Amino acid sequence: MQIIKSDESSGKRISGVRFEVRKVNGEIVGTYTTDSDGVIYLPEIESGWYTVTELKAAPGYLLDTASHRIEVKDGQTATLEITNHKSSRILLHKVDKDTGKGIYGAVFLLYDSNHNPIGEYVTDQDGYIYADDGLADGRYYLREIKAADGYVLDPELKTIYLRYGSTTEIEWANTPIRGQIQIVKKSADYNPTNGLPAGSLLEGAVFEIYDKAGNVVDTIKSDRNGKAVSKLLPLSRYTIREVRAPAFYSANPTAMTAYLEHEGQIITFEVTNASVNTGVSIKKTGPKEIVAGQMLRYVFSGIANTGNTTLTSFYWRDSIPAQVTLNKVVTGTYNTVGSYKIVYKVNGTGDYRTLADNLSTAINYTLDTRAVTLGLAANEKITEIMLVFGQAPAGFAQVETPMLYCTAASNLTGGSAFVNVADAGGIYSGQWVQAVARWTTAIYGSTPVLPKTGY
Repeated sequence: MQIIKSDESSGKRISGVRFEVRKVNGEIVGTYTTDSDGVIYLPEIESGWYTVTELKAAPGYLLDTASHRIEVKDGQTATLEITNHKSSRILLHKVDKDTGKGIYGAVFLLYDSNHNPIGEYVTDQDGYIYADDGLADGRYYLREIKAADGYVLDPELKTIYLRYGSTTEIEWANTPIRGQIQIVKKSADYNPTNGLPAGSLLEGAVFEIYDKAGNVVDTIKSDRNGKAVSKLLPLSRYTIREVRAPAFYSANPTAMTAYLEHEGQIITFEVTNASVNTGVSIKKTGPKEIVAGQMLRYVFSGIANTGNTTLTSFYWRDSIPAQVTLNKVVTGTYNTVGSYKIVYKVNGTGDYRTLADNLSTAINYTLDTRAVTLGLAANEKITEIMLVFGQAPAGFAQVETPMLYCTAASNLTGGSAFVNVADAGGIYSGQWVQAVARWTTAIYGSTPVLPKTGY
């Protein structure tokens, strides 16, 4: 005996269909499942009459509840061909009436044409229900029996019609019940940078509001009155986090939870921010007087992030005056573990060139900057040298002393002077924080010839 299962419309064989085979006296022969070719083959079955009943349909097909009889004769293969037709399906999308986004957690009850309940379904994370439970053609009814959190229940009984082998799509909108979240932003203490006292209302704090699924549903910013106000939100539980603090304040790390529970509810939080002190320092010293052609040394001290917050793009640099030539750089060391690079500029170009990269802050390097070493052209001269660190946390400071070794030009005029400028800085909250140091060097005049005194 062989049993063949196929699609009623296309004739395509159907695998995975389970049947029960019985003798006409009711004795069970066994249960069998169609193979990948949609066939059950029983080569050793005895002659006689049998009843074949479908126990489980393939996915997407209706169960064939009829019992099929077949006679098996000695020496012959009896073939029973059974067709199935595809079940009908329902695809429901529950959406927010205002935004069109899917709504999670709405519960629906499906009824047959006689108003008998046949299934209960819950919308998924994207607001969908997919009903494919062997539904036959015909008329059905759907009713929302429980609204999702924060939405008005829609009790309307909707009529839908299913057609053989097709999917009936329904979009069902819900009106949100809404409330609002407000934040009042204040200074927790006196801010020495901007001079604002404790309790001052702060502008520019940015907050993100997250729903229960962790999605950002709104981003709000405090105005000049320190107030940040959300849009109207469906009733639900929300989490609020500060993602950007006002200038010269640190962000408050506390996450807030708001429960909007009734129409028109406004939940207000007062959030304070601690002051951020920013500061950078650098000091430069060198010889007060030199003669033309003299070797000289500049010493740098106090290079530090003196504030209580991290600075980005931190650097220190020296502008080499035209009256001297840079020969050697001693980098110094720094109290924060990390790496940095040294770049320089030459006259006639605004582009930086790399002198050294990936230098350790814990090692005091000595680098040759002579023109012959760097391969500078005859008309080129270093006009700026800069150490670039990237991030400098609060308390960043030099340990061993950085120094620059130079040679004064041979044609300097006695009685003249030149200024050497150094600076350091970094970025906090999009603003540069910088310090400048200057050192003036005078050139000795020619030694006067003293008159003879007779001694």
